Order: sequence, then structure tokens, then C-alpha cells
Amino acid sequence: MNKKLPLLILLLIYDITGSAQPKVHFNFLSHNEETTQWNGTPYYTANRLKLISLANYFQSNGITWNMQSDWRYLSSVLTKETVALMASTNNKNILRWMFEDKGVEMDPHAHESQFIYPDVVYLMDSIGLPESKVMGGSIYNDSNGINVWTNLINGQYGLVFPNKFWQPDYMMGGGTPNHVDDLKYFGFWNPKDTAHYLVHDTTNHLRHIGVGCEIKIKDTISVPYILAQIHEVVDMVQSGQYPSNGFYLQTIFFEQGDLNDSAFYNKVIEITDSVNAIVASGVAQWSTLKQTYQEWETAYQAQMFQWECGQVVNTVNSNGIPESDVLIYPDPASTTLKIKTDEACGLKIFNSMGALVFATDLLLAPCEIDVRNFPRGIYYCLLEKKKGTVSGKIIVQ
Repeated sequence: MNKKLPLLILLLIYDITGSAQPKVHFNFLSHNEETTQWNGTPYYTANRLKLISLANYFQSNGITWNMQSDWRYLSSVLTKETVALMASTNNKNILRWMFEDKGVEMDPHAHESQFIYPDVVYLMDSIGLPESKVMGGSIYNDSNGINVWTNLINGQYGLVFPNKFWQPDYMMGGGTPNHVDDLKYFGFWNPKDTAHYLVHDTTNHLRHIGVGCEIKIKDTISVPYILAQIHEVVDMVQSGQYPSNGFYLQTIFFEQGDLNDSAFYNKVIEITDSVNAIVASGVAQWSTLKQTYQEWETAYQAQMFQWECGQVVNTVNSNGIPESDVLIYPDPASTTLKIKTDEACGLKIFNSMGALVFATDLLLAPCEIDVRNFPRGIYYCLLEKKKGTVSGKIIVQ
């Protein structure tokens, strides 16, 4: 399969909209959960090899990675990193090597069953990592375990290490217990409290980093599905369906332990290559969490922005053509796709991989397109009118 094909759609969209829309900031983000698998030395060392391989690959391809660790994995790093193991990582433990030699960003992540965030930060300090100011993977509307994020607004002392004081400046995630209704927002704001998390409160210095739509790599999810989600985010920004004054960070999440499965590891690499093609088209860039909030603080002058994944701007499109002038329906379509326009126009339809599946230079308005022979999936429509070009997305099922 030609991995460069998805780039065609993005280049077409970019040509239509120009550079008025902001770039999407992409970043890989991983967790290691509070599970006992990290106690096993064979599991730990096998994962270590995968971390080395992935860190090398990401660095050589300019990919950013935010690695968030909980206490059990950090404890394993402190106890399992032998002289023999560290010989393969410049005589450093795996996390110091990833940070210092490979540029992987390190932040704490805590389920807080025993260790609260200041305790996890203490372990990171002990490993030799610089002290993070980002609270990773927090639950926004409830306790995170034995603690709640509002306790960290003015700083907090640890429980396991009571002399350790930590006060973060940012938090990301916006999770819920069992991830049943996680926040899916772009932007930055200062949450008021657990009951009014989406309310911007300037008296609270602790800021939320929105990580966009929920895009998670799992062994049960296919690469095309993940790529369709990623393309959707870029399309929404570049087509003007998301505000042009917004800040869009989209993380791509995976569990660190899943890397031990070679098929999963290869899936991450395949997704990486495809997203890198999007970045190469000029509509996106790779950014660490720190780079995103520093850009927001400077270029955006720390102006509050909050936008929910999937919410669209209810105005004319980027070419100034009223939405009422173009109607593509039904969505999803199963037999016939109907197109209503105010004038005859050209039409091109691409599948989710960028392959042209239908084209006509003269589309009489209105018209119907037979899609019974189209494989199920996401398709992108480009209508060329005298006023400009309009893009749209439909699903065939």
C-alpha cells in the first residue's frame, strides 16, 4: 500500500484554504499503568528494548513523544537498571537516556492508589529527570484515587515522601473514572473546580492543556481507522470548520506495555509514517507539550481557547460560499449520493487513502451518484464551482 496517498487529500484541502487556518500540533503520548507486570524483569527488559528502538526511530524522523510514568514503572527503573543494561543506553538508565539523548519529554502520571503526584515526581527526581511542571493524565471531575487535582493548585506535599512539595503549572487529560466520558477538547483554560471544569477561572493559575479528539492506538483498532480520525482533525481545521483563531493540539495515545507486542509496535511505526506525511504537507507540525504551551503563552498571548472535538463553526465556508449553496446527502449513503448545488460544477471523489474513485468535469445540478459499488468507508468530495472549490466528507456504508 502506498503510504503517500493520504497526502493527496490534505494537499488539495491546503490548496483550497490557503494558510489562513492554524497548523495542527501532533504529539505521541504514552502511559505505563499502575500494574504489576512491571515487577517482572523479563517483561521490563523486553519493553526496554522496544523503548530504545522507538526512541531512535522517533528521533531520526523528528517525531515528538511525551512519556508519562506512574510509580510502579518508575520504581522498576530505579531497581532494575543494571550496569550491563545501561551499557546500551550511554551508561544511563532508560528514562535519562530517552530524555537527554533522544529528546523524549517526561511527565508524571498517577492513579494515586498509594503514591500521589508529588510522590511520583520524587521518583522522577531520583531517576535524574528534570522536574516536570505538567500533571499528566488527570481525572477532571472526581478524585484521582486518594487525591483530587484541586489540591495541587497551590502545591501539595507527598504521602509516601512527605518532604516532597510539588506545584504544577499545567495539567492534561481531562479523564473520567474508567474513561467513560473523557473530555475531548482543544485549547487552554484555567478550570474552576471539579464541578465546573469547563468554566475559565483566572484566579486559578493551574491551566488545562486540551489534547483534542480521543485518538488511541489499540491492538483491536485498525491503522486505517486511526488514520481516518487523524485526517478528520486536520480536515476540520483546514476547511474552516474549526475556528481560525484556535490552538489545536492532537495527541496520539498508546499504552507503553503494548509495545512488547511486535504487531502493535509495527502499527505505531505505520501510523507514525503516515502522520509524518501530513506534517510534510505543511498543515501540521510535531510539538511537545512544553512547546505547545510555550507557543500558546507567546504567539497566542495566553488567550483562553476552548473547542470541543466535532463541534463546527456555523458560518460560510473558507471560500465565502454559503453552506446553503451546496448540499451533499444522505450521510451516510448506501445506494445513492445526492448533490445539490446552485450551478453546474466539476466533482472529484477520493477514498480515505487519497485514491480518486469518481470524477466528472460537468456535474449537472442537482444530480445523483451511484455508490453501490463503493467499498464502505470515508470519502472526500471536491466540488469545483465558479466561486471557488468546496470540500466535504461523506461515509458510504
